Amino acid sequence: MRRVEAARARVADATLPDVVREDAAGEASAGTHTLERALLLLKVFHGGAKPLTHAELVRRTGYSKASVSRLTATLVALGYLDRAPDGVRVQIGVRGLRLGHKYLANSPAPRVAREIMQDFADRFDMSVGLAVADQLDMVYIQYCNGSKIATLRLGVGRTVPMALSSIGRAYVWSQPPEQRQRLLFGIWKKSGEHGPQVVARMERAFGDLDTHGYCLAAGEYQRDTFAISVPLALGNPPLSMGLNCSAVGPLPDRVMIRDELAPALMKTARLLTLECEGIDSSLF
Repeated sequence: MRRVEAARARVADATLPDVVREDAAGEASAGTHTLERALLLLKVFHGGAKPLTHAELVRRTGYSKASVSRLTATLVALGYLDRAPDGVRVQIGVRGLRLGHKYLANSPAPRVAREIMQDFADRFDMSVGLAVADQLDMVYIQYCNGSKIATLRLGVGRTVPMALSSIGRAYVWSQPPEQRQRLLFGIWKKSGEHGPQVVARMERAFGDLDTHGYCLAAGEYQRDTFAISVPLALGNPPLSMGLNCSAVGPLPDRVMIRDELAPALMKTARLLTLECEGIDSSLF
């Protein structure tokens, strides 16, 4: 029966004028393009609650003012964005928040990771973050704080650039050679005239990962902060991620990093790997 229906569909399609099929394909392509632009506009909020002006959205997306106005009006009407109290800026709406909460509710990784990560955060009084890749960014899917680091402006759903964060560099380092080169090329291109310097810093971090198994970053993404990161792969089949610990203040003594923080972070990564080894990583 299904074969008959498929054959009928092919015959019906063959009887359509070429211009009709082309128009339909064009409409589908235009719809996909509009959807892609709308999703990229939502992405610039980076998981933060701060409302943004149209001018800031134009700057972050590179879209025209007219495009931003049309997209934000549609997303507000659909509930994915809300108008801020001033009536000018926009912020993530209820439906946008629900998407994130559904992911966190359905994904086992953040639940499994929380207790293990919180133990590290409490022991060393630091933040501990677990992040997955999203194009050239890393998105935190779990984030645990010690008692004294509430000033760090990060958390679940927030993103950091691969190029400027140790967690991003650890992730890129862990990729197969061809994928690593593709990511580095994308980062170089996105960084413009600063591309050579940005990639050089990443390659220095790769040297640390080759030698020590971890890498460092201080004050690059967020002033007066530091982070130590390691790569890890969770679930079955293994899904590449990054794990870091961070805090406000100067970089600790390198002996402390080498002898205490880095070994503890790598042990935490191993514990997470063991806890998640039987979980279907497609659920992450």
